[in-house]
Amino acid sequence: MPNLPMVQSSSAKTRRRALWVAVYVALVLGIDTLATHRVQLIIDWRMFAWVSPRGFDWFKFVTWFAIPFAAALPWLDVHALTFKRWKRVDLWLLAGLAGAGAVAVIIIPLLPGVRDIYPGYGVLPAADKQAFALRHMIWVFSWLLGWEFLHRYTLLRAWDAWLPRVGWLIVPLSEGLYHLQKPLLEALGMVLFSLVLTYWARKRRNVLLP
Repeated sequence: MPNLPMVQSSSAKTRRRALWVAVYVALVLGIDTLATHRVQLIIDWRMFAWVSPRGFDWFKFVTWFAIPFAAALPWLDVHALTFKRWKRVDLWLLAGLAGAGAVAVIIIPLLPGVRDIYPGYGVLPAADKQAFALRHMIWVFSWLLGWEFLHRYTLLRAWDAWLPRVGWLIVPLSEGLYHLQKPLLEALGMVLFSLVLTYWARKRRNVLLP
């Protein structure tokens, strides 16, 4: 029994950390959503739209990646970012997910709600299409690493440590809620996609596949 207070203290610390991480994730995603939609309630949330002329989203990069990475650095699990924990079957899973992603892109013109958000650029001159493609790749790079590190490393590990059986489900919940600003079909697809990716990330303790 003499170790009981220490166990309780450790459990309370784990719970507090998980809750604070969830608050941080909700805060930065909420601010990003308000800034993206140019909301001017109470304050002008556009002040957080830190997007460079070339398309780099500094708000997402800083709050989704730089700050969480710096906070995790002293205890960083390096192999969460390497291929050491991969197995041969994971390559097949990667190919399957890539194929599913390609199919999702192909069917965009068939879904009115999604089509309105992702219009085609086939009618533009070649130079304009190249400029758009480059800007879009810069934009994706600015937030994709952060999105994965924020969710499937920082949030996942904090909640898995607190609630080992069900804590990982907060990641699909967070990603689904964030995507409610888009068509419902896309939000549901994100939740299903997140369930697979988060389960894999938890099982392999790795974030490279997502």
